[in-house]
Amino acid sequence: MIRTITCAVLLAACSLNADYTGTLFKCGADGSCPTDYTCIENRCVPDQPIGTTCATGISTGAEHTCALRKDGTVWCWGANDAGQLGDMTTDDRLEPVQVVGVTDALGLATGDNFSCAFDKTGAAYCWGKNDQGQIGDGTGLDRQQASMVKDLTGVTALAAGDTFACALAGGAVSCWGNNDAGQIGDGTTDSHKAPFVVPGLTGVTALSANDDTACAVIADGSVQCWGGNDNGELGDGSMANRSTPGPVTGLSGAMGVAMGDRHGCAYTSAGAVWCWGDNSYGQLGDGTGNSQRTPVRAALPVPAVSLASGQLHTCAIDNQQALWCWGKDYDGELFDGQSDLALSPVKTTQTKVAAVSGGDDHSCALLASNAIECSGYNGRGQLGDGLRTSQPLPEAITGPSNIATIYGGGQHTCALLSDQTVSCWGMNESGELGDGTYDDRPTAAPVPGLAGVIDLSLGYDHTCAVVTGGAVQCWGSNSNGQLGTGNTAWSPVPVAVIGLAGPATHVAAGNDHTCASLADGTVQCWGYGYNGSLGNGTESQQDAPVTVSNLTGATAVTAGDQHSCALESDNSVACWGYNGAGALGDGTGSSSDVPVSAMITGVTDLIGHGGFTCARKMDGTVWCWGYDGDGELGDGGGGAQYAPVQVTGLSGVGSGALVGGSGHACAITSSGALMCWGENYEGEVGDGTYDNATPSQIVTGATSVGVGNNQTCALAGGALSCWGGDEWGELGDGTTDWLVPRGVNLPCP
Repeated sequence: MIRTITCAVLLAACSLNADYTGTLFKCGADGSCPTDYTCIENRCVPDQPIGTTCATGISTGAEHTCALRKDGTVWCWGANDAGQLGDMTTDDRLEPVQVVGVTDALGLATGDNFSCAFDKTGAAYCWGKNDQGQIGDGTGLDRQQASMVKDLTGVTALAAGDTFACALAGGAVSCWGNNDAGQIGDGTTDSHKAPFVVPGLTGVTALSANDDTACAVIADGSVQCWGGNDNGELGDGSMANRSTPGPVTGLSGAMGVAMGDRHGCAYTSAGAVWCWGDNSYGQLGDGTGNSQRTPVRAALPVPAVSLASGQLHTCAIDNQQALWCWGKDYDGELFDGQSDLALSPVKTTQTKVAAVSGGDDHSCALLASNAIECSGYNGRGQLGDGLRTSQPLPEAITGPSNIATIYGGGQHTCALLSDQTVSCWGMNESGELGDGTYDDRPTAAPVPGLAGVIDLSLGYDHTCAVVTGGAVQCWGSNSNGQLGTGNTAWSPVPVAVIGLAGPATHVAAGNDHTCASLADGTVQCWGYGYNGSLGNGTESQQDAPVTVSNLTGATAVTAGDQHSCALESDNSVACWGYNGAGALGDGTGSSSDVPVSAMITGVTDLIGHGGFTCARKMDGTVWCWGYDGDGELGDGGGGAQYAPVQVTGLSGVGSGALVGGSGHACAITSSGALMCWGENYEGEVGDGTYDNATPSQIVTGATSVGVGNNQTCALAGGALSCWGGDEWGELGDGTTDWLVPRGVNLPCP
């Protein structure tokens, strides 16, 4: 889908060519929007697709969704890394595609990255990831089309957890796949690549599974559960795993059960909903947020007739076919247009709902009209509306024409222009764009009143600049004093840092603290001081600059989540702050509230973001240390490294060409090759996948790159390209996420 929009009526002047999702330009004063756009919450978003009306079933996986069509075919969309869409490819699909190899289907179940269906003959089929035997065909081979589950007949219902599945047939339950927490229910923790009958279960009428837990409703109204219990999701009063079924304490009259990632819920014949397990996000719906090992009643004011749980949220359909949801709502998965938590059930705008299903961060509802509407996170196209809010490959962006350098922050991006002004785009909930508002911006807008900028740094939700003469100005969140203004008042416009001991040459904005290197070789920091991240010998918060101890020859400084490092004039590195994962590089795991020497010399460039640090040495190699859980050190290892390790496959890196974000990093070689590595959940590495990566070439002819939390932007040949997460408009392409339900355009026969 490509939309070309000219919107001089709405803004001073702008044009946009958006190729995969909608804009969030403000509506006109009269509520007007461009053609094919509708004003929702004072934002212009693309007109909602008209959901087609031929679906009879719905099931949501982690980042994909499947639907059953009236003719018995199965259609899926969203993430497809392991073939979980069943279309004989591993390509993500933004709209429904037909599963190959299954017809006359009657029911569905979706796991983390696999899917299953059963047909009118009672046979079951699965497809997708099979590393734990979750396909049930007796092999460990991934399947990109439907493969028959072995030795199953008479199937009337299916349920899927993260890496296992269960089937109901004749009142008995069979399970297969991963069994590390006892979720197969056979009394062992041995995995099975083919179905195994759960002993002792008879008269089962309903079945549900999620993560590593399964539960069954028995004809007498009791509920039996087995598997993982780290959060009390078995409801038996304990937190011990069970490898055989056991009753949920005190629950009777149950008609249905729905398992979430850390919790479970059941509804009774009287319509009451009872929930148990983790309640950190309000997913138990009792209004408290307190976790429970035995059932508590959800505060649903109407009787429930159906129930579904997502990863950290729950939804119920009442006896009037209205939809109620509660729990985690950060991505709009509760259908209520919000982005928060709901500790108690909230009635949504959905009416005439026949069924509902919850995924990790999205939900889908099947309406009585046989249309499907989905809401929530859409990074992989799991809403099925032809759109998405992530880009795993570089996408050309129309930005300011005179960009000199690109910088990345939390969920925002800024460009330093050749005239020494700054333009920013992306998330702006804390005022981090500096435009005087708290409105997110999916396209670049100038920071008014800011001129003569010689250095720029973007933190998680604040931004700072050094201007001509050495003064520092910051804007955005100031909850921990990171703006350096002597107070904790937030500011959506640049404000001067007070009390600097001299002119600054460089500034580094971390998560909740900021540091600046001064012309005299000293370093000053301000903001969040826990774990010694300010380097002044204390762990106290400072709302104005304090001097880092024992540094007199610093030439540059960098700031991470809770640590900082300085490059010294002898090309050595000194670091301070949190060191639990080795971010200080001194060979220990001990935090320090004063600088300690990192085990590296000959350094010319330094970055420190998230929980890791990287340095370019004089020979053009790059060395990293600290947290390595997502490949951010580029050495192909994992866990943590307490001393520097060399980034593999990377050499000839140019001076000033090394940048890092919270979980990934990039470098430009002397030949202009842009190499990126590390965390890649949103496609931020830019290699076309969503898999964590070792260094790989992304673009050629690069001259500047900016790396944020989940996004990357680069200049190459004078053109701007961006990739990664785009929920908040941080890619600058005029696109962003929204919180309203979207219709699924399921092809109808």
